[in-house]
Amino acid sequence: MAVRDDIESMTALSRLRTFTHTPPVESHDQTVESYLVTSVPVAGSWERAGDARARVIGKRFDDASHVFTLCEDRRLVGVVAIRDLLGAEETTPLRDIARAAEPYSVPLDADREDAASVAIRSGLSILAVCDAEGRFLGVVPARALMTILRDEHLEDLHHMAGILSKSEAAKDALTAAPHRRALYRLPWLLVGMTGSAVATAMMSRFEAALSAHIAVAFFIPAIVYLADSVGTQSEVVVVRGLSLTDSALLPLFAGELGTGALLGSMLGCLAFPVVWFFFASVGLAATVGISLAVASTIATAFGFLMPWMFARLGYDAALGSGPVATVVQDTFSLMTYFVVASWLVF
Repeated sequence: MAVRDDIESMTALSRLRTFTHTPPVESHDQTVESYLVTSVPVAGSWERAGDARARVIGKRFDDASHVFTLCEDRRLVGVVAIRDLLGAEETTPLRDIARAAEPYSVPLDADREDAASVAIRSGLSILAVCDAEGRFLGVVPARALMTILRDEHLEDLHHMAGILSKSEAAKDALTAAPHRRALYRLPWLLVGMTGSAVATAMMSRFEAALSAHIAVAFFIPAIVYLADSVGTQSEVVVVRGLSLTDSALLPLFAGELGTGALLGSMLGCLAFPVVWFFFASVGLAATVGISLAVASTIATAFGFLMPWMFARLGYDAALGSGPVATVVQDTFSLMTYFVVASWLVF
């Protein structure tokens, strides 16, 4: 009986050893297949620690941090850390020192980022890969998990910065020679210069009124800056959104517009008593407060819509929308301020 058991055990182990040399399947970049290694220590779930340890010593593996215990049909049963194997008594059954296989296992088509998240949440340094029937295929080693985490981290940073992975123009804007980068950006700056000329001409029409009420001119930089800052925040949100999703962003417009209006109203309410206290003019204080609320709302609308429109037209939203949106926001902020001032001050 003992001889027959030894023969069956040797046959089962032979099948396991043969399996570990199966060539890897065709890989896909975003799944764990790309990181799969198959030359790892395996053992039968019925074995003792001494037998498994004897077979590991003297052999080279792609990763030898764990021993994976399998059934005869190659289904993964448990995982034994190499430190536990080395510290176990010769006669200790592997099942007594093995950990449950489930937290250590992911399917072959698992997304690499999801697999890395599983490893982090479970505190694992290695992941087993199994097919749909639970048969062991190989592992994603620790070095591969580190590579995945680094690549995903860089990708997330690029998304946050508005660098679209599918946009060759955005990549070229980072890697091109300086003169080519200048050519990419100059047309949009010329548009901004034209807008600035329009804003200057508009201000010149209020020269007499500003001379008579010089205090009105004191708040022009504050109105333009604060409204532009609120609009720039919306611009960053939509550029980031364009890099994260291909879906239409217009449904989000109402929410962002409400946010801009709320921020502008809060800034206006804070500015009203301060201006009233220092300049003793209710009209001037109301002009500043109302202008901040209205200009911030308008700047939010343009800050949201301009990048979206540039992306829909096939232009680089990060390069084009900034200068154009800025000059449009500034022009409308000035227009709003002077219109309100003409009602309440001039």
